[in-house]
This record gives sequence, structure tokens and C-alpha cells, in this order.
Amino acid sequence: MNTRALVAFILVAVLAGLTAANSSLVGAQPPSLAFTLYQGWVTVAGEPAEDGLEIKARVVGTSYVSGAVQTSGGRYIVLKVGPVEGANGGKLEFILEDQIVATTQDTYALPNCGADPCPASRVFDINFITGPVPPTPVPSLPARYSGFISADGQTPSDSAPFTVRIGPDYEVTDGRQVGGDFSVIVDPQNMSLSGTPVEFFLYDVKASETVTYRPGEIVGDLWLTFAGVPTPIPAPTATPAPTAEPTVAPTAVPTAAPTVVPTAVPTPVSTVAPTAVPTLVSTVAPTAVPTPVSTMAPTAVPTPELVSSVADVFDEVLKATEAETSQLLTGIEAEQEGGGLCAANPGGPASPGQLGLILSPLGLALWLRIKRHRIRTVE
Repeated sequence: MNTRALVAFILVAVLAGLTAANSSLVGAQPPSLAFTLYQGWVTVAGEPAEDGLEIKARVVGTSYVSGAVQTSGGRYIVLKVGPVEGANGGKLEFILEDQIVATTQDTYALPNCGADPCPASRVFDINFITGPVPPTPVPSLPARYSGFISADGQTPSDSAPFTVRIGPDYEVTDGRQVGGDFSVIVDPQNMSLSGTPVEFFLYDVKASETVTYRPGEIVGDLWLTFAGVPTPIPAPTATPAPTAEPTVAPTAVPTAAPTVVPTAVPTPVSTVAPTAVPTLVSTVAPTAVPTPVSTMAPTAVPTPELVSSVADVFDEVLKATEAETSQLLTGIEAEQEGGGLCAANPGGPASPGQLGLILSPLGLALWLRIKRHRIRTVE
């Protein structure tokens, strides 16, 4: 083929390519901008929402559900809603973590890009009465992995730490590896980790190979290679210091102390004879004390018979005296009426002689009574 023919072929090819590109541009439709971007504050149970919570929007009565955005600083931004044909005036509700529907709802409106700028923007605050419930992990079956380990082309030390990790939270640090052969069992008990890569570490150096976690799976003949594994430096063995043999000190034998015999001290004997003490003998005769002798004659004590006789005599005298006194008084009264009795003054006071004559018997009677009383007291 000559040069002129080659150039003609290239021009034909370019024209064909331009024609095809032009036809594709004419048939393609530009993407629709008839959607609304939502943003605003988010509160959960009256408190600002914590970071990382997912929020979606859906139009009630349709199958439309928007993409999810996450909260940050208590706000949500750039939540794209629409376009949804034939949904104007429908309720637009917001969902938290696919569990909680907000108490605040909006009305969906399809933007009119001919009259309004597109996409539209709307500020709308959302309130959720409660927070989402953490999903309960579904238990899973354990899995077992085994194989061979090569660290920089060599077999690692049996004491090298070997670790298995699944996801950001699950880790197994008790994996065994002996002579390069390893075997480890994982049991995260969380079905949501199914399909997550299983990573292997030696001295915190990640292996080039990974496997996918499948609950209950047994995988063998895994060949794990590690590059840049640090070589452990053996610790120097300390030479034990010679132990000094203890020297036994001789046991001291106690020496008996000499017995000290006390020296007898002579007791001094006195040679002085005791002086005799003379006994004093009194030569004075004791004076006799005279016994008082009564010179008075003893008083005769009347006998009971005598006292009784005297008392009877006194009673007879007293009775005679009382009779005579009664007669005397009767005579005195008669003489006074006749003007006698020793020339007594009629109607005047009695004379002393008359009074003495009257009172004498009474005094004698009184004396006798006193005397008789004393005699009875003596008895």
C-alpha cells in the first residue's frame, strides 16, 4: 500500500469515529436535577444526636427510599430526596437506623427546574422520640484454620506471637505454631461477621494472604508468608555467681564458774558481865483504910401485920371523927339559930375558935389517909 492510500484510509476511519460519537451525544439524555437536598438539626429523645447515626427518607405510598447520610455534630446534611414522579403532596418521613420513624414529617414536592433553580435546597429539623436499639448479634459456629508459616523464607521461632483478627473487634491471641505449622480456632459468635476477611499476624506483621470467614468452615493447607518479621535477640544467660559455702562457727563450750566458798566471819563474844539490877523493896507499910461503921440505929421496918392493925385503927378513928364532926356541925347550926355557940355573932362571920374546932377533925382525917397511903406503898 502506497502512502496516498494509507492517508485516505486514516481519514475515513477518523470520519467514521466522529460520526458515531456525534450520534451517541444526540441520543443521550442529561441527568435530571429535579431533586431536593435536605439538611438540619437532629435530636434523639430531646438530646442532640450522636455522631454516626444513619438517616434515610422515604415517600409514603411509594417504594422510594433515599440514600443514607450520617449525623455529625448533631446535624445531617446533603440528604438527596427525589426525583419521584407523581408523588407531589405525599408525606415524606425520615427513618433513623432503619428502626425509628421521626415525629416530624415533611410534604414532598418535585422541583420545577424550568422556573426554580435545580437541585432545590431545604432546611428541615428532625426529631426522634427514642434512639435505635442495638442489633442483637446472631451466634455463629466456630471455624478452624491450619497450615504452614514462612517468615522471610525461614521457619519462625515457636515462641513468636501469632494472632488472628476478624473485623475491628474480634481477636484470637492463643494460636499455636510449632516448627512453622499452625492451627487456630476462631469463634466470634456473631453471624454479622460472616464474609469478613480473616487476617493473620506474626509479631504484629500482617501476612500477605487472607481468607474469608465462613461460620463452621474448616480450612487447611494455608501457606502464610510474612515479610520484615523482626528477628528476636536471645536474651543473654546470666552466669550464676558462685555460692559461698557457709562456715560453721565452733560452738562455744561454757566454762563452769568456780564455786566461791564464803569465809566464815567469827561472831564477837562479849566478855562484859551484865550488871545486876537491884530489886527495890518497899519498907513502908500500907495504910489501912478504915471501914465506915454506921452509928445510927437501924430503922425498924414495920411488918405487914402491924401496918394492917394501924390502918384498921385509923379507919375506926376516921369513922368516929366523921360522926362526931357531923354531930358538931348539927349542933352549931342549932345554936346559931338560938343565939348560942360561944356568943357567935348572929348573921356574922364565924369566930376563929369555931373554925378551928370545925377543921381539926378534917385535918386529922387527912393526916391519917396520907399515913395509910405511905404504909401501903412500903408493902
